[in-house]
Order: sequence, then structure tokens, then C-alpha cells
Amino acid sequence: MKSFIFKNSLNILAVTGGMVAIYTAMSWSAMPVLQRMAGLIFIALVVHAWEEYRFPGGFMEMETRHLNITFPRPEINELVLVVGILCLGLVPLFFPHVVWLTMAPMLLFIGQFPGHIGAVKRFKLERFYSPGLVTAVLMQPIPIYSIIYVVQNKLMHPVEWLFSIVYAGIVMAIGSIIIIRMNGRKVFEFIKNARAAKHPAPKG
Repeated sequence: MKSFIFKNSLNILAVTGGMVAIYTAMSWSAMPVLQRMAGLIFIALVVHAWEEYRFPGGFMEMETRHLNITFPRPEINELVLVVGILCLGLVPLFFPHVVWLTMAPMLLFIGQFPGHIGAVKRFKLERFYSPGLVTAVLMQPIPIYSIIYVVQNKLMHPVEWLFSIVYAGIVMAIGSIIIIRMNGRKVFEFIKNARAAKHPAPKG
């Protein structure tokens, strides 16, 4: 069972995304606005993950090639990614009244756009594309609309935006640490090597 989950984590995520899509479509008229948006952002995160890792994929290979890092157990990366998406994207669907939970994946997804554009420039990719860029662009209306809706209707206090950022940051940080450790690396050594690859020392 454990082996099946490791090998098929993205497939399990896709099935979950399909179920959420069906539920959202069938319950659309009865859903509060933010619950609709929570359903849509979860679907967006699922499609985005598949673009990064499957169709066309290549996100992990891009990091390996340009950051001088290796992932001996890539299935770990995928499973942690799936768990992170479930925590950030699926949980808010069941708690639409907790607005800051819904805003956490929205803010994260907003950051995907400059992140993928930045990867193209930072890694000097041959094409103006990094794995995940298409969905990062096409799905932006979901978080943008959601944030505007929340601001216009004054549904969150300023401190609650901080809750959203901290929640997303904690999920991402824990996920990154797990990936690094379970791939047999030390966290600080991993970060040091990645930074060195980003900013190589000038040749004398």
C-alpha cells in the first residue's frame, strides 16, 4: 500500500481533483462565493502540479540541472507536493467561513506567476517557458478575483492576511525540509549548494 501511494501520488491527486470538480459543479448554486473559489483554486493547483511534473513535466529536472542538486527519491518530492496541495487547497473547501484559510492558496498561487517568469530569466532557459508557467498564467483570475472579493467586502482583518501568509509558509517550509531530509541531505548544506549554484563565484 505504501509503495502504491508513493508511486501514484499524483494520480491520487488527479482523482481527488476530479471529485472536487464534480462536487463544485453540482453544488455551485448552493455554495458561498469563497467556497466556490476554494474548489476552483484546488483544481488549479492540481492541474498546475501535473504541468510541472507530468505534462510536459520537467520541473524537478530543471532544478537538478540549474541548482546543482539531486533528488535520489523523486517520488518523495511528488508525495510531499500532493500532501501540501491537500493541506493548502482542499482544507479550505470544508471551512469556507475561515476566510484566511481560503486566502492562503490564493496568495501562494499569485506568487507562482513571478516565480515561473523568474525561473526563465534566472536559469537562462532557451524557451520562454518553465514547467508550470502556462497554468500559473491562465489560472491567475481565480486568486485575483478572490482577493478583490475579500477586500471589497471587508471579510478579513489585516492580521488575518498574516495568518494566510504564515500558514502557506509553514506548509511549504515543512514540505521542503521533509523533501531534503528524505533525499538524504542536510538542510543547511542543501541551501548552501543551491545558493552557490544561483550565484557562482567569479572566475579569476
